[in-house]
Amino acid sequence: MNVRALPSRYYIDAAVFAHARERIFFSNWQYACHGSQIEAHGSYYAFSLFEQDILLVRGGDGVLRGFYNVCQHRGHTLVENGAGQVKLLTCPYHRWTYELSGGLRAAPGRSKNENSAGEEICLTQVRVETFLGFVFVNLNDSAAPMEELYPDVADTVTKLCPGIETQRFAFDHHAIEECNWLVAIANYNECYHCKNAHRAFSKGVVDPASYDIQQFSNGRVLHHSARAAKQEEAWYESGAEEDEKAYGSFYLYPGFSLQIYPGGLANAYHWRPLDVETTRVYRSWFSLDGKVDARLQEVIDLDRDTTFAEDLALVKATQRGLHSRGYRPSALVISPEGAGIDSEHSIALLHGWVEKDLA
Repeated sequence: MNVRALPSRYYIDAAVFAHARERIFFSNWQYACHGSQIEAHGSYYAFSLFEQDILLVRGGDGVLRGFYNVCQHRGHTLVENGAGQVKLLTCPYHRWTYELSGGLRAAPGRSKNENSAGEEICLTQVRVETFLGFVFVNLNDSAAPMEELYPDVADTVTKLCPGIETQRFAFDHHAIEECNWLVAIANYNECYHCKNAHRAFSKGVVDPASYDIQQFSNGRVLHHSARAAKQEEAWYESGAEEDEKAYGSFYLYPGFSLQIYPGGLANAYHWRPLDVETTRVYRSWFSLDGKVDARLQEVIDLDRDTTFAEDLALVKATQRGLHSRGYRPSALVISPEGAGIDSEHSIALLHGWVEKDLA
């Protein structure tokens, strides 16, 4: 199988990046936050996807809604990015006030009968779905639901980590990756480099001889699977039962991956592109009580100091190389079986999805 890597323009051309913003990131499900971060009535979480400011808020009726974070009067943002608690949404510019359900409640100097016939002033909604306790948004009103795009993932993750939907957000950290989003995503979705570049991960979390990545249930999902590392070499005590000795990672195209470390330790990556050569990567960790115990802290520290830091250096060097006049994209290394740690069949799949969306 002779499949070549993508030309460098996919990673360094601002026009290609602008197209990807519209056709990929504004048209697919994007991770926002964990449901446990926004479960109380009146709690909100605000963030940005490029220049689009998004607001999630839990209404008094318990319903989680998504809106564009912009006042309908003159366009001022309603709340700053981050988490908080409100009873109403009040614009800091002219104090137009909205219900948590999105409808306009009051505007100074404006009577209710000033609306033109049939006009209803309300915040513009954004689609929201909760998937295994994780909250996603989609700016594409016609996009298929997550269960359809990522089939069977929920059932498989639940078998690997039965308590996944009751886990709570515990900790996260983030960093700037000096690379295009696709460089970062491709680096994550192959383990061809793991034995050389991620020796702590290869010995302390998984058995590299068992590592494989495959498309899952014909969805836009890449399923990473492996046996646990030998316990005498592992970072932590993962459990004695056979079902506690599996590693699984589920990459949901285009920017989120849920990992289950051996022993049911849930963690996640998500990526937010900032410009054509800059991406912010977030590393999140979860626990049953939302606290970081000694076991979890050990894993967080080791991961941040090894695999996470190693990837920051790898993708930076790759991005620089993609500007080289001497770079000629060669064939991907794909095993005849289309499986195994030393095969890049997962990259061929990823590139195919990107090419289809940008066609």
